[in-house]
Amino acid sequence: MRQRLLNHGSFLVILSVVLTFLAASVVMYDKFSVSMKQGVRDEVEYIRAGIDAAGIDYLQENVKEINVTRITVTDSDGNVIYESNAEADEMENHGKRPEMIKAKETGYGEVIRFSETLSKQTFYCAMRLENGNILRVARTTDSVFMTLFSSFTLLGLITLGILILEVILVQKQTKDLIKPINELDLENPLKNVKYEELRPLLGRVDQQNRQIVHQMEELKEAEAMRREFSANVSHELKTPLMSISGYAELMMNGMVDQDKVPEFSGRIYHEASRLSSLVSDIIQLSRLDEKNSDMPFEAVDIYELAEDIIMHLKPAAEKKKIQLSLEGERVVVRGVRQVLYEMFYNIADNAIRYTDAGGKISIFAGQKEMHPCYSVEDNGIGIPKNEQKRIFERFYRVDKSHSRQTGGTGLGLSIVKHGAVLHKAKINLESELGKGTKMELVF
Repeated sequence: MRQRLLNHGSFLVILSVVLTFLAASVVMYDKFSVSMKQGVRDEVEYIRAGIDAAGIDYLQENVKEINVTRITVTDSDGNVIYESNAEADEMENHGKRPEMIKAKETGYGEVIRFSETLSKQTFYCAMRLENGNILRVARTTDSVFMTLFSSFTLLGLITLGILILEVILVQKQTKDLIKPINELDLENPLKNVKYEELRPLLGRVDQQNRQIVHQMEELKEAEAMRREFSANVSHELKTPLMSISGYAELMMNGMVDQDKVPEFSGRIYHEASRLSSLVSDIIQLSRLDEKNSDMPFEAVDIYELAEDIIMHLKPAAEKKKIQLSLEGERVVVRGVRQVLYEMFYNIADNAIRYTDAGGKISIFAGQKEMHPCYSVEDNGIGIPKNEQKRIFERFYRVDKSHSRQTGGTGLGLSIVKHGAVLHKAKINLESELGKGTKMELVF
């Protein structure tokens, strides 16, 4: 950055000096040229007056030694009578020179052309005298260029001085500019903003910092949940496996009376069913965690699903003498049929599990306030206020001993939560300890 500023600054300085000099040169050249021409015109006037008064000898006695211009006098035919820069008799006839022709015809003529005698670009000013001779005064344009070129040395010194000063100033300015950038606190970029131009960038850095902190927190939470999930899965799988293994070992070693075999077999079957349900729920959660886009979304009638769930849960409800009812109307949502079924089933199954014998459960599937809705309301044991936020966590149980007895896996409501996210549905929960629970899904 420092080198780029130095290069750009040097380029601008040199360009500025050169352009300024060129502009000044053009103006000066024009002024010097006008001044030189006017000087020649004035000079030809006073020399003409001197010759008319004193004759050609006036040039020899008064003008030749002190004048820097070239003076030529010819007769009316163009023969050179007097020449200040050469011998007159050696000069060729000047009658055909443009300025001479104009002076002979009109009395005055001037022109700029290349001089063969001086080998330089020259300004000629000619005037006809009283006796018919032609007086011509000439001066080269070199005087103008020499005046301009003489300033090149001064220009070079000025440019060099400016460049040295520019290098020093750029070094200092660059250091002052970069210092606040080098001292930026990227942990708190908006704390002390030196340059307002950097505020949008620093704002994005600050936003990214917050996002990183948030993501780190989420990663820590996810890691903690993963470890807890792994521990819970190990524990939940180990419990039924140990039961199955223990009962099977007793039967294998003949330590079970023949009349007890059906009971032990039933326990093994019960634990195996529980293990199968647990594995199935874990697989379903894994699929929902992946948010697999290949899941088959289709039009699903939620009232039809509710009817199917009533049919499957009716035996369990009758066993506990629970009154199970369904209300609503046919309404279609777009979703994954299997996931929706498991969500609805788990909510209703939980209601049966946690409702005492002789209780009442009402299921609604239909339209509510212009939205498809599925809800289950019971008059069961209810959920304490301080536990309601955690019931959707994996393997979390409000009453662990009661949950074991009912055969729940602890993953049912987690499936409901993940399924709701998949279908962009909202979960509403109302519950009071000892009075019952109402849980609804609004799509």
